[in-house]
Amino acid sequence: MLLRQVSTSDPVSQLALAGLEETAPILQDAQFYTRPGSADRVKHAREGTAKTKITRSLNEANTATAPTVSYDTPAKKIVSFDVKVDVILEDRNEDAEAELAHQTFLESIEAGWELQELFFEGDNGADAEDFDGMRNIVNATWILTDGLLIPAGNADAIVEAQQLAVEKFMQHSARVRGGASHAYMNEYLKIRWLTIAKALGYYRQSKDELGNMIEQIGNVVIRGAGYAKAGTPLLPFTETSPNPSSSSIFFVRWGERRNLTLLTSVGVKGRFAGQSGNFIINNINLDATLYLQDDTALVQSKGWTLATP
Repeated sequence: MLLRQVSTSDPVSQLALAGLEETAPILQDAQFYTRPGSADRVKHAREGTAKTKITRSLNEANTATAPTVSYDTPAKKIVSFDVKVDVILEDRNEDAEAELAHQTFLESIEAGWELQELFFEGDNGADAEDFDGMRNIVNATWILTDGLLIPAGNADAIVEAQQLAVEKFMQHSARVRGGASHAYMNEYLKIRWLTIAKALGYYRQSKDELGNMIEQIGNVVIRGAGYAKAGTPLLPFTETSPNPSSSSIFFVRWGERRNLTLLTSVGVKGRFAGQSGNFIINNINLDATLYLQDDTALVQSKGWTLATP
């Protein structure tokens, strides 16, 4: 389910959710599931042994092999912030509660910048209060290192290079078992991809139930990774391997308690925390963590870089 579907419908929670979605647009894609407690115990994908032979002779008995089951215990992390306004506004004949609601929305927008970056760059090893982002949970087996330079222009050699890049993109998206549902990339890289996809006939578009534009290359929804608060795109062109000044694309297949997913308690929960001293306070919490249940549901494709015309 989407975060909006699992979160409570009270006004404070909905204000916070609207603000978070404005600057953390990945929340409109990510699939959440709910469980009580501080952690979950989930059966990791792929149990049993790989089959070496699946055919048999007439009257030959099959030999069953007991599965080898492994479990993960993803633990929730707490995204949390308080919003407060001074009660003196009431004495000035102003609406303190309306101001608190407005500030809750604005503070949620600010928190969204940080949350969006966590989805990609979160590092629990560097900060135990953060959850690991895609870069830190992708299985090393599913890190591909043959991304290409994507040139701009319409000369024959350039169009040929663009065609090869699109084919490589489609190959990498297909490495996700069942096919990637989404591809997340640097915002400038997204612009180049959509430009050449339109020119080469791979571009598709539709609208979701909220009227938002969905842009696709083949069957893969193309998303920018968003921006830092300073206005710089996330997933910058700072990787040096396999190509200098390159960036990664993350191919994802979302799911509920499977594939790439998020564990949460109740989604976004806002509470009016009452008055403390001369302030009235709203408290906002999101108890959640990003969890890769199936290693094949997340592929990091490295080495993509842009060329000037």
